[in-house]
Amino acid sequence: MDKEPLTLLKDSVLALPDSQRKVANYIINHPTDVAFMTVDQLSSNVGTSTTTVMRLMANIGYSGYSEFQKNHQQMLREQASPQTRLEANLKSHNQSQSWTHYMERQLESIQQTATLNTEAMLNQAIEFIVSSNHIYTTSVRSGLPVAQYLVHNLNRLVGNAKFNLADSSDWVDDAVGMTKDDLLIVVSYSRYGKRIIDYARVAKEQEAKVIAITDSYSSPVVPYADLVLPCHSLGIASHNTIVPTMFMVDYLISAIALNYPNLTKDRLKDVNSILLSMNYHKE
Repeated sequence: MDKEPLTLLKDSVLALPDSQRKVANYIINHPTDVAFMTVDQLSSNVGTSTTTVMRLMANIGYSGYSEFQKNHQQMLREQASPQTRLEANLKSHNQSQSWTHYMERQLESIQQTATLNTEAMLNQAIEFIVSSNHIYTTSVRSGLPVAQYLVHNLNRLVGNAKFNLADSSDWVDDAVGMTKDDLLIVVSYSRYGKRIIDYARVAKEQEAKVIAITDSYSSPVVPYADLVLPCHSLGIASHNTIVPTMFMVDYLISAIALNYPNLTKDRLKDVNSILLSMNYHKE
């Protein structure tokens, strides 16, 4: 199709039946959210049926919701370069409201991320972590702080976690020894680093489990993932924001510490004992 999905909706909205117009308006007003939603989630949020959503897709020329969403996600990726984001955000920027606007946007992103990641999904991630022999985390660029924070705390709690920078080839030495009892946690945002995808692919070939913490179900790491944890990452300027992801990751760390005390208490005690013996902390 020549036109972008949102443009098709905007051009068609006035000619649509009322029920379909309601869906179209929701998509137009929540473009980033819809990129992550299933057709059931979309119809539930709008308060209509999946049949209405599918009829809307047919009316604007798509074979179904999946085709529309794929094209929509591609459009969002193409708009994701830092300079494009900055130019778009400058149009709505009001310096006097910067702090308030920032807080509102981040709170919305956290809430949306929380909605997308169900209790069952997070429990599965925790189960993968506590049952794995070795845990590896990886990322590049904007995702680095998330992966490093996660592995630092996991290693303190369970002692078998390691961070590998995807842009370095050192991860290959670990990947060749991966088994079905190991876990790779990938943090990847648009525009996705190629070496992250390579790492996820190799880990999957070694039959390791893979958790993808990423911003879209169309992310190129998703085909290699056993579990996808979607997180909003669109900031108010030019960069990927990690705030919603850090919120979710911090929950995983806290849940493991609280729900598996027999696994974590002794190790935390031993770590603290060594630090005290070194007078590591300033009194």
